[in-house]
Order: sequence, then structure tokens, then C-alpha cells
Amino acid sequence: MKTSVKYAPKNLGDVIYPNTAVRTRIQAYMSGQLEGNILLWGPNGTGKTTVAELLPHYVGGDAAFIETQSFDEILKKEDLRGYIANSCSIANFSNSKYFMVFHEFDNAKANVSKFWTVIEEYADQLMLIITSNDPMSIHKSLRSRCDEIPFPALTARQVLPRALKILAAENVDLSEQQVLHYLTQIEHFGDLRKYFAKLDEIIYLSKTGGTFPPAPNVILNSNKIKLSLV
Repeated sequence: MKTSVKYAPKNLGDVIYPNTAVRTRIQAYMSGQLEGNILLWGPNGTGKTTVAELLPHYVGGDAAFIETQSFDEILKKEDLRGYIANSCSIANFSNSKYFMVFHEFDNAKANVSKFWTVIEEYADQLMLIITSNDPMSIHKSLRSRCDEIPFPALTARQVLPRALKILAAENVDLSEQQVLHYLTQIEHFGDLRKYFAKLDEIIYLSKTGGTFPPAPNVILNSNKIKLSLV
């Protein structure tokens, strides 16, 4: 099983956040200290989808009422207001908000103006959580109704602690220096999928007795990674 699946975050505490500011804001929504719609934006593989999928269960608990239809299906409804009003009523009956979680919302086209009007009308009964790679493609009227939270590309150092835990769980014994070196090789992607693919490769080589590529010494206690070939 791929490490990206086997070690996918089960809760928001397992998410690799890009910085403390983002972690703090997400925690504030988790605890109810912040309320409202949110737009999580950034490049692929930075944890946006994971956060968007898990957050409603923290805000709404076990009774969280989450929309199952895509935004294309929702936006094409003739009676959009009636549909959202009914969904909010169902959610309220279960003592929950109505959660709308949509991914890559920059691709939404139809009825967007009608959508944000209804969202505004039922703002206290629903929570919209959308993700986007290109937030500027989303109409500014909808963006203004969301708290925009950036998820920038992840660095090798940010991924390193989780990578070490995964390798330890898989009984792979490599030094921090080696692991950081291998992660740094694909850091330009900034994509968790790429980092996990590298871990899959490391685990495979370890379990099959394969030869690891040579790794230089890496000085960890520095603001910059310093490499010196052995």
C-alpha cells in the first residue's frame, strides 16, 4: 500500500501545515473561535483537500451534515435557494450546520452570482469550505465572503518529521541526514504526493536489499542545507 494512503491524516492534528499561522487559524475554526466560510488555496499536494474534508467533523461533530453533490450539480439547480434552504433545515434539525465542501472551485462557472447571494442569506446556518489552485479565478464577490487561507508549497524540512515517523514504522533505519537529502531532491515540487512517492521508493529499496543512491553529509543545524560529498 502506498504511504500516501496508509499514512493519510486521520485527524487535523496529523496534517503537515506550512506554517504556524495556518495551523493556528485552522485550530481556531476547529474550536469554534472563528466562524464563517473559508477558501484554502495553494499549489497541488499541500494538504488543502485533507483539511477541507476533515474540518466539518470538528465543527459539526458526529452530526455534521455535509453536501455530497458536486458544485457543478449544485450550481445547475433551477431552485438553488430552495435547495440550500431545505439543506439548512435538515442540518438544523440535527443541531448541525450545513457544510458545503467543494474542491478546485476555480472551475465553477454557472450561477456563481446566484450562489454567493444565497450563501450570504444563509450565512449563519451553513459553512462553505472551498479549495483552489488559482483563487483569483474565483469571483471576488465570493472570495470576499471567505477567509482566504494560503497553503504554500511544503519544504523538505517541513515534511522531514513525518517522513522519519513513517520510515520508523516501516522499520527503515536511515539517518535524518540521508532522509532530508532524498526529500530535498524533489523539494522543487513542494508536493506531498511527490514526497510520499520518494518514501515509497526508500521503503522498497530497504525491503528488497536495493542500493541506495549516495547521500552527502547534511548539516541540519543551519538555516541553509550544506552538502559535502563523503
